[in-house]
Amino acid sequence: MKKDITQLLKISSICQNLTDEQIDRLIQNNFISFAQYNRNEILFWTDNKPSNLIILLSGGVAMGKNTHDGKRVLSTVNTNIGELIGEVRLFSDKKLFWDYCVALKYSEVLEISSEILLNPLEKYADIQLILIQNMMRIFVRKFEFLSDKVKILSFSSARDRIAFYFLSMQSKDQQVIFTETREEIADYLGMARPSLSRELGRMQDEGLIHIKGNEVIILNQSLFKNILE
Repeated sequence: MKKDITQLLKISSICQNLTDEQIDRLIQNNFISFAQYNRNEILFWTDNKPSNLIILLSGGVAMGKNTHDGKRVLSTVNTNIGELIGEVRLFSDKKLFWDYCVALKYSEVLEISSEILLNPLEKYADIQLILIQNMMRIFVRKFEFLSDKVKILSFSSARDRIAFYFLSMQSKDQQVIFTETREEIADYLGMARPSLSRELGRMQDEGLIHIKGNEVIILNQSLFKNILE
């Protein structure tokens, strides 16, 4: 099982650059544990800092909040294997909008004790340095994501939002590869999926893009960039 956990940890961005020996030290000293949660079981409440950071292995979890009339409001469901959960509350002194993290179906996770990140431990200084560096990278990526999200939502039209998204995602050969579903892309762009599909169809009809499966090729860069001017 230890070997399995070592390989599973390497999936997560928080454990990048840790050696097998360093991961073994964490496991042997009980900084890492395996846990299972049934549907609707609470992983942690946000009233206090979580005692563990969570790496999702299977299933799906979301942040939740109960309204005064008894309804439950949920964030986007997280089903990404290796995703780190709970790091924002761990490093924030402010209470979050969300009240808890809940499993929406049977889920398996690895839990990393927050002690290894919050308390200086001379014996584990080499590991802590790597973990903190990885945590900074995670926060930077999330900041960049939110910055792009704010920029996207500042555009009034669907075409502007799509153009900004494609230009920021395209490769050197002017291709955009969809790694998300259209529904997920539409949600990110703040529009309904049918609206996204209609606008993509219009842009293809006008010769701005060519869509083939999960690939989009920008056919005319200058015209495409003019959309945002």
